[in-house]
Amino acid sequence: MRGRQKSSGSSSHVRFLGSERENAHDRWYRAVAPYYDQLSDRLRTARAYPFLQHLFLRYGPIHEVLDVACGSFALDLPLVRRGYQVVGRDRSKDMLRVARGALKAVGRDVDLDEADMRTLHLTREFDALLCLGTAFNYVTSPSDVRRTLAVFRRHLRGGGLLVLDLTNFDAWIRHPQNARAVVDHRAPDGTRIAIFAFNEQERRKKIHQARFLTLVQKGRRIDIRFDETPLRIWAKPELDRALRTAGFRPAEWWGDLRLGAKYDRGRSPRLVSVAVRT
Repeated sequence: MRGRQKSSGSSSHVRFLGSERENAHDRWYRAVAPYYDQLSDRLRTARAYPFLQHLFLRYGPIHEVLDVACGSFALDLPLVRRGYQVVGRDRSKDMLRVARGALKAVGRDVDLDEADMRTLHLTREFDALLCLGTAFNYVTSPSDVRRTLAVFRRHLRGGGLLVLDLTNFDAWIRHPQNARAVVDHRAPDGTRIAIFAFNEQERRKKIHQARFLTLVQKGRRIDIRFDETPLRIWAKPELDRALRTAGFRPAEWWGDLRLGAKYDRGRSPRLVSVAVRT
């Protein structure tokens, strides 16, 4: 009878990490922050600057810009390079760390700090305010929506520009993507990141339940985590009413942060609102 074989010592060390629902946002970004820009659509990032520049010239003069969910600052850095004064706020310390590293690498000094857009209070007004990358979808309750839009208005000068970039869930519901592999990426340092999405829409409650299974492998160590968070489903007519009630005049609707991306309810990946503070 053969004896039990000894382990070669080459097996992987696997950790399973759960996440409290209310902390899912922070914990998920903590896991992926160092690789976030590598996972993002670089073409979309490159197209965003000409789009924003077009808006700023059309509704300007615009010099001072507040980004209330700046993340890694990838969308803002081209603005800074071209002379715009950008202030960045984000609720993720880990994403802000990435942003500061990116700015240091190009020798730029920008006002960055941790803040929640629902309670943000700066003692100044700006020419434009950006809320990009689905961040406003994270504001789910009606009271928080009203409070957040009031914060946006308070930080804009009269006639100032508000750019909201949301997921277009109308297209999502028509063409479901509720179970899919979102990312399978190997970073330059050898780290491998895989993200699988298992989503569900509660249309009556206007909520999209975003659930992610994220695997991060570094050498023999594999961290597997499951996170979920609710996102608000916005349709264009509803968002239009909310903006008008909050003291904004919706001026343009786009289907992405890209010139020429006309909004199509059933097809556009994004719902981008351009509104003016009244």
